[in-house]
Amino acid sequence: MNRQTCFLQSFVVALSSVAVFVLSACFASQRTGNADNDAAMEGSDRGGTAQVGPVIETVLTGLDNPRGVVVLPDGSLMVAEAGTGNDAPQEWSGKLTHFQDTNRDGDFSDEGERVIWLDHLPTYNALQEYTSRRDEVGGPGDLLRHTDGHLYLSVDGGHERVGLYEISPYKHMGPSLSARGNMNGITFARDHSHIYLAESTANALSILSIEDGEHRQVTHFGALASGQQSVPAGVAVDPRNGDLLVALFSGMVWLEDGVIPFIPGDSVVVRVDPETGAIEDAVLGLTTAIDVAVDQDGNIYVVEMSSDHADPLDPAHDLFDPDQPPLHGGYLRFSGRVSRYAPDGGDQLVLADGLDMPTNITLAPDGSLYVSTGQGTPNRPIPGPDGPTRIVGEVIRIRLPGADSR
Repeated sequence: MNRQTCFLQSFVVALSSVAVFVLSACFASQRTGNADNDAAMEGSDRGGTAQVGPVIETVLTGLDNPRGVVVLPDGSLMVAEAGTGNDAPQEWSGKLTHFQDTNRDGDFSDEGERVIWLDHLPTYNALQEYTSRRDEVGGPGDLLRHTDGHLYLSVDGGHERVGLYEISPYKHMGPSLSARGNMNGITFARDHSHIYLAESTANALSILSIEDGEHRQVTHFGALASGQQSVPAGVAVDPRNGDLLVALFSGMVWLEDGVIPFIPGDSVVVRVDPETGAIEDAVLGLTTAIDVAVDQDGNIYVVEMSSDHADPLDPAHDLFDPDQPPLHGGYLRFSGRVSRYAPDGGDQLVLADGLDMPTNITLAPDGSLYVSTGQGTPNRPIPGPDGPTRIVGEVIRIRLPGADSR
């Protein structure tokens, strides 16, 4: 497999009139969703109106490419950040941080509410490493917490700097448990004895034994609808039966007159039998599906990072120049969304849209969802809903009707 698919796919098609139309639509949708959320919150404050829809709250902001989130038993958060993308070793900025809401105001962004566990972890940008024409940052990625208190962190530092690391409750980072390829998504088996790995570089799903490190491939993913590679980007276990749900991000499509980065509607979520590796479709018609979660009832939650490609970057583009013109950078910004699907894949409910490049989703024990947003070079100028803005890494919380949220 071409190494450039190490962190999803290259983007080479400029913004078209169709992309502009989609951009306008998603911005309008975002404003509508925010108004609905504000109304729901106001009704809650008055005490006389029940929550009628999802409530979206920003609980962390100003982060450098937040990715995996773990909700600890006390309600605090562990968050992996991929960093700024500056791959000079002295500038590595990937980190793992513990956030506590000490003043009980509902967010984790106040002074004194963060403790860095690990820093100076590898980071890189796909534009510079692989001339991919997209602003896409790799580094610390998905994150899990074992029932014994240990954390497991996947790291994609570019080239050969990939690994899966066990981190003790005393902040000690052990040797890599797996370095076979980039692991965009990881999840525990139901008994926490094994970890499933979505290996995007190999287009495969594997399983790793925590006890002895034995590694076995569960299945390999074939081509998607238009013949492009199916890149596994997120994985979750159905708690009802142990099935695996895998988000397959659409790869590139080669045509006689050029390359299309991805085709909207070709991305899917599939259901995989963990024993036989048999694959069946679970959710069809997606675009850039990048992560997935499943609740106790089998409902499927899907993160789509973007709705279209836009503004591919010249390989010589200076990502760290704050005076560059606002460009999307390969993906249409502020067009990501989070949706819920019934266990059979039908009955879609959009929970949040108009999101800026969401990447990871965590289903918390209280039923709320935590979603990482703002993928790309921090502070880089980009087009925004109300004019030019800059990339800001954030974690949002989606509280669903009927959930016993904190």
